[in-house]
Amino acid sequence: MKSTTTTTEQHNMKYLELEHETHGHVRIEWNGNAMFNFQTPIGGEWVDFHAFTCYGLETEHEAFTEALEALKELEA
Repeated sequence: MKSTTTTTEQHNMKYLELEHETHGHVRIEWNGNAMFNFQTPIGGEWVDFHAFTCYGLETEHEAFTEALEALKELEA
């Protein structure tokens, strides 16, 4: 995974964009609670390619750290 990341917030959703060795340009979408989507750009639109739920997250840092671990697990 390359270190280039961007975080944004839109309509109460939080996003982390990054370049991934396997999946290319990826956006992680988090609803601020427990739901995550991994997305890739197709035809100018963000398209989900994986979704998961993780409860008990208290901070944005904790949430995106968990999401990055989940992205690594997709490679296994």
